[in-house]
Amino acid sequence: MSSATFWKALEVSTDATPYINHDILPLPPSRRTWTKKVFCFFWLSTAINIAEWSAAGAALGLGLTVPQAIIVNATSTLIITLALVVNGMGGGKWHVPFAVLNRAPWGIRGSWFPLLNRVILSCCWYGVEGWYGGQLTKVMIGSIWPSFYNMKNTFGPGQFMKTNEFVAFMIFWLISLPIFLLRPEHYRIPAIISSVTVTIAAFAIFIWAIAKQGNGGPLFSDPEEIYGIGKLSPGSALGWVMMRCITSGIGGWAGGIMYQSDFSRYAVNPGDQMWGQILIIPICLLGSNVLGIVTTSAARGFYPDEPLLWKLYDLLEAIQRHEGPAARAAVFFAAFAFFLSQLCVNIVACGVVGGMDLAALAPKYINIRRGSFIIAVVGICINPWRILNTANSFISAISGYAVFLGPLTGIMVADYHILRRRRVKLSHFFIPNESSDYWFWHGLNWRAPVAWLLGVWWSMPGFARSITRTPIVLSTGWVHIYYLSWPLAFCISGTAWLVLNKLWPPPGVGEVDDKDVFGTFGPREGSASDESIHSMDKESKGL
Repeated sequence: MSSATFWKALEVSTDATPYINHDILPLPPSRRTWTKKVFCFFWLSTAINIAEWSAAGAALGLGLTVPQAIIVNATSTLIITLALVVNGMGGGKWHVPFAVLNRAPWGIRGSWFPLLNRVILSCCWYGVEGWYGGQLTKVMIGSIWPSFYNMKNTFGPGQFMKTNEFVAFMIFWLISLPIFLLRPEHYRIPAIISSVTVTIAAFAIFIWAIAKQGNGGPLFSDPEEIYGIGKLSPGSALGWVMMRCITSGIGGWAGGIMYQSDFSRYAVNPGDQMWGQILIIPICLLGSNVLGIVTTSAARGFYPDEPLLWKLYDLLEAIQRHEGPAARAAVFFAAFAFFLSQLCVNIVACGVVGGMDLAALAPKYINIRRGSFIIAVVGICINPWRILNTANSFISAISGYAVFLGPLTGIMVADYHILRRRRVKLSHFFIPNESSDYWFWHGLNWRAPVAWLLGVWWSMPGFARSITRTPIVLSTGWVHIYYLSWPLAFCISGTAWLVLNKLWPPPGVGEVDDKDVFGTFGPREGSASDESIHSMDKESKGL
């Protein structure tokens, strides 16, 4: 087989090009199946998970009280919700993914840079979230066959995992793979099943813990004794610790904020995606946080010899040890519910999102399915067991990666909502030459990297300090800037973007296509869209 024949066989379709395939083109009405209810179920199934359940652990470990930790979570949740809504509007209106919308501010080739940032993050989190899923799988198997917990360990101490953990991880990984064969428009039924089961399980565990303990537990009455950290007095120190926790909370969702258009594009009608974002996200994030705090605190009360059981799989394993054989069925079903939620998180928020990004990086050879499988394979190669079971700075790096994502989001929001006033030329996203308004200089818009760097560099000293093992001495000011990294970088890069475009205006600002080039809006919606386009053109000319 010649090399030309080999590469031809790898193409995803006969009409795919280095810049276009069917997975990144504007979605036609037939593929837009996510209604308001589907978005609500989708967020229920993904926002109630292990990470959100244990989110308050770090805040309490820094000296915050339970009420202060809840205030921090509520504040970050409001900011996350607003950012999700704002950054998802482009996909809901124009039905294109995050990768394509970034061709407007970065250029058709320049958009590869934010895509690579997202791909790297997707690979890392796929492995980490997959390891969490493996831990739940271990609990499920152990609840049926308790001997699984005591399986002979064939790994040495330097492998940072046990044989039963690796077996459970690989089972979770293999179960995930067939789901990638489903297109995202077909996720409705899995989302409904997962959302219902995980909601019931979360409240069941919470109610059981409260009933068994009889009160909120020692974290409410005496957290300082448990953590060995003195209570922070009101003042500057307390304020900056709370700000650090708020930014950390936003940082955990920084990737999700960026890729909102990847799923809002599947909305049946523009705006459908906002129902899930506005109604479900605040309830789930704050609710999961509160349920996790209370349940962990209560468990400390009735299992005083156990460490703090922030991770739900550790709690379920402890329940089986202490409550005996009668608890095995309950432990299995609780683990199974969160297992389904973890599947949704790992497949949708990591695998499919990374697959979409890879499909835009190499659309001639990669579609969403192929890209998702690539993310899954790389997710194993990063050795998530080593990342999570050692005092490694890598987990701090991927958690603090919001330093780089905040500026990217600031540019996206400023470009779409303020500079272009939510009007783009769909056809020009897919024209890889100088006739496109988004080609700029050889496919790169120089304004974007300049604005991005202006937002990033302020946080770099603090970021470097957070990921290095050898302590780096920094002034208090640089440390505080890092505690503000995401919102500060978002504002700086967004403002810089607007200033640069005011001084050097790009082509085609505020313009739209004269007709529905891709059949994106359908016959009825297309006619209405054309009328509104002409109306907007007249208004812009009048201005």
